[in-house]
Amino acid sequence: MDILKKNHYLYGCLHPKIMRKFISIIMAFTFVSYAYAQSIDEQIGNAMNNQSWHQLRSLYEKDGNKIQVPFLKPLSKFFLAHFFNQPDSALYYGNVLLTKYQTEIGGSAPSILFYMADDAARLGKFDDASQILDACNEVIAQSGQAPIDAFVGHERQYKAMYQAGGFRIDRPYKTVKVPFIYYSGKRDDPVSIYVDVLINGKPARVNYDTGAGANVMSRELAENLGIKSIDEAGITVNGVSNIKSSFAIVDSLRFGEIVYRNVPFQIIDFSTGNAEADAKLKATKLNCVLGSQTMMPLGEIQFDFASQMVIIPEKPSETPIYAPNMYRSGNYGFIIDLYDYTSRDHLEALLDTGAAYCGLTNKYYQKNRDLFKGRSATDSIRYAGAGGIGISKVFHTNLKYKIGDRTVKTDSIAVAVEGDIQASTHDMLYGLPEMTKFNKMIINFRRMWVGME
Repeated sequence: MDILKKNHYLYGCLHPKIMRKFISIIMAFTFVSYAYAQSIDEQIGNAMNNQSWHQLRSLYEKDGNKIQVPFLKPLSKFFLAHFFNQPDSALYYGNVLLTKYQTEIGGSAPSILFYMADDAARLGKFDDASQILDACNEVIAQSGQAPIDAFVGHERQYKAMYQAGGFRIDRPYKTVKVPFIYYSGKRDDPVSIYVDVLINGKPARVNYDTGAGANVMSRELAENLGIKSIDEAGITVNGVSNIKSSFAIVDSLRFGEIVYRNVPFQIIDFSTGNAEADAKLKATKLNCVLGSQTMMPLGEIQFDFASQMVIIPEKPSETPIYAPNMYRSGNYGFIIDLYDYTSRDHLEALLDTGAAYCGLTNKYYQKNRDLFKGRSATDSIRYAGAGGIGISKVFHTNLKYKIGDRTVKTDSIAVAVEGDIQASTHDMLYGLPEMTKFNKMIINFRRMWVGME
């Protein structure tokens, strides 16, 4: 199978991420006349509205003590705690916002409540999470507004998780190593990473995907494993296009010496509607994806690309000086901060082991068109995944960037000129071929950092 060549599909690129109906935070601030204070308040407000959480963190750490609008301080702390994986703090500041700043929050309250429910669920408090959304959905109904599918669906799924006894992990108090395979069999052109697991005691080979915000299983595999959906609530999974899923809870999933209990899965149809693409996808046997839901509770995972092992260390690695350089987005993706020597700016890149290619998005191209005067698309990328296919016209360029404390030079990387690649809301899709240039990648979820060795 030819990957990364003109007019060939890119397979193994399923990116299931639960989509949220994000209600934009539109803030009307009354700025004081002091020019500098006005500037920092505006910058922080703009970072929030643009969902630029790395930028918000940098602004707040540097000049947060100079904020003039009182509401901005707890709101900044709430977003930083939520997106940089401090759910306890996020719940605290969310309560502060809801009790002391109701007028300022206004129509943004549903978004804040949605995030708070997610924070409660990450702490294993599924009953609290369902009750938060139950109250929110009741208020929406009483106001005469149409129900929000994502809110209703998540409420029901949190309730089902609580009734099942909650998501749990049994792991030995030692370093655990789980072998993985490259789909292609080649480290320099890996396509995707697969691990062998037991689902309810039955063997399955699954894609291990940092770009997947949810655990996802095909309807065919669920039927073969005897797993039945328990809810058809309106959760939308984002593959190449948006797909409605049903919800199931798997009793057990064994990952090496680690056993997960009551594991949430979204059950979907993996087909694209394109005969050629569906045939290729079927040949890959891509029918199950383990995503961030199973990764984050481990605290830290390491991809040893040289020995082909996923390592879960007994003790977390020492936190580097550049941490945190990763946040968890509204779509549950991991967004890393890279420094780009070409644009002399920081990039937001989706960290995606499920992506068979790497590329700079059309968003990046539009921001930096002056750097590429005279360049036009000379190639095309076609990719396939659940829900459809995507096509982008691209050219290739060199890229020098810094990730963590490592500087990298890439000879050829795609730039989306027309159409786009996945990760289109960010600057870059940081896919598996770029990662495997290193011997090891460390992802620490407690301190939210990524390091390369």
